[in-house]
Amino acid sequence: MTVGRLGALILLTASLGACAAKAQVRTEVEIPLLAPPPPPPRIVTIYQEEPPAVPAPPVVEAVRARPAGRPARPEAKPEAPVPAEPAPEAPKPPPPSLTLTPSPGAEAQTVAAIRELMATATRDLSRVNPSSLNADGRAQAEAARRFLQQADEALKARNVVFAGKLADKAATIAAVLVR
Repeated sequence: MTVGRLGALILLTASLGACAAKAQVRTEVEIPLLAPPPPPPRIVTIYQEEPPAVPAPPVVEAVRARPAGRPARPEAKPEAPVPAEPAPEAPKPPPPSLTLTPSPGAEAQTVAAIRELMATATRDLSRVNPSSLNADGRAQAEAARRFLQQADEALKARNVVFAGKLADKAATIAAVLVR
């Protein structure tokens, strides 16, 4: 009985192996050559120069005689052009300074507005609870504080425009953090 089972097992294994195997024919697939199409025919035309146009003869009009009562004007002979003196070069404007400043009259008003914006940003940052913020929020709050510090230093250096931009950035970040 074991020999029969062993024989059946061998036959079953052989038949399953034969079913799983596939006969494959290995052939090379011919790939068509990709050749570019020939260029379109070119039509070359030869241009012939036209002969220069013959100027038309001048039209002669009847000349009226001047009345005798008027004195004839002496014709002014064109004088030889006087060589013009080279124009003095305009002085080049000084290079722009790296510090931007508003007009002198508006500087005090601008500084006051920047200080007010900085105070608003400081007040908003003081209302934010750092422990309730995630890591990104704490980094944003620290960036706003640095912007305020840099704005104060820029005001001391009389760079009002840069201080205004820094204060605006700090106020924007602080307003978002308060929400």
